Amino acid sequence: MIDLLVSLAIVSILIALMFPAISLVRESTRRVICASNLRQTGLGISMYTQDFKDRLPDSVFLPTVSRSTFASNASYERLDTVLLSAEEFPGNRDQRWDGLGLLFGEEYIAAPNTYYCPSHRGNYTFEESGRDWANTKRSDEIIVNYLFRGSGPEGQRTLYNIDSNAALVTDTLRSFEDLNHVDGFNILQAGLAVTWYEDIGGQIAQDILLRTGGNDASNTVRNTWGRLDRTSEHND
Repeated sequence: MIDLLVSLAIVSILIALMFPAISLVRESTRRVICASNLRQTGLGISMYTQDFKDRLPDSVFLPTVSRSTFASNASYERLDTVLLSAEEFPGNRDQRWDGLGLLFGEEYIAAPNTYYCPSHRGNYTFEESGRDWANTKRSDEIIVNYLFRGSGPEGQRTLYNIDSNAALVTDTLRSFEDLNHVDGFNILQAGLAVTWYEDIGGQIAQDILLRTGGNDASNTVRNTWGRLDRTSEHND
């Protein structure tokens, strides 16, 4: 009996030691899938721009889009580009899809789960949104886990005018609670490469998102995109 108890205790200790390693492997796998999602998004953007005079998908939440009366509204938040579909968009009541959602609406991306990171820890997971995707014409809105910049650092709307290292799409930045990964961000660059930004010391997660609590969306977006544009320098 004593030998059995000792054996059980040793097995329990070994299992406890293995849990962190197993968790790390799972997160690494999810991170790879997340990067794959962004690569597919990049292919969708590439095909879209080829058919639309090299212009990125439009969004009513970008101030540089002249067709939207909402663009002149100072209350816009670029964080809202996670909203791909809505029953009615501000400034454009006839539009069903917006931003990256146009890739789905125009059939450049066929799989809805491409828009969702498997590591996402907050609201709006693919499982929660499955019913909305099943009937997009009747769903109120569809919100995803990736944030679309919609333009280059200087407001460029044509893809070939944007620095290839500039960040174009990244993991959601809506709030600290909605982060996809705890240690960094996958980034789709304008050159359509996918890279990883290691958030050393929580410079984005802690210093920007957690500190502001999502109450300063404009500065949150501006500061974060600027950091992500310098991914290669940061990782070196």
